[in-house]
Amino acid sequence: MIPKIENILFATDFSENSRISIDWAIALSQKHGARLLVLHVLEDVAAIAPNIQMYFTDEEWEKMKERNEKDAVGKAKERLQSFCDEVQACTTECEYVADEILVRRGMPIDEIIGAAEEHHCDIIVIGTAGGRKLTDIIMGSTARGVLRRSAVPVLSIPMTEQKA
Repeated sequence: MIPKIENILFATDFSENSRISIDWAIALSQKHGARLLVLHVLEDVAAIAPNIQMYFTDEEWEKMKERNEKDAVGKAKERLQSFCDEVQACTTECEYVADEILVRRGMPIDEIIGAAEEHHCDIIVIGTAGGRKLTDIIMGSTARGVLRRSAVPVLSIPMTEQKA
């Protein structure tokens, strides 16, 4: 039986490879008449630099997070909409880019997998730089983590060199 693809989750970090990999998500969406959800995850500062939190009391830290969260999510949604608008302007074959734009806060791997489950996505499309950086080799990339942990199929698009 051929799987039915109705909902596609495209995860982006706004990198150069995101622009390459969204074309794959759009192609799948058009081919299958599927909804395309575009997701960006804002990492918590404490997850990126855990030592920062130790300089604040728990109450101060929570107030600071609350104060900044609305602003950060709003700016991320604006940036994500601009990204989608730019893609749409460059992709004349499609009428739209995103059926829904999602911004979540947390650990990217957890949030991508969670969004795919919550929105009943049939496939996740994500770009990868291919493990060229030392940190990528030591800690593992987001794409690699999603590939390992997701119950939903994952299409991982490697970074390719643009040809002039």
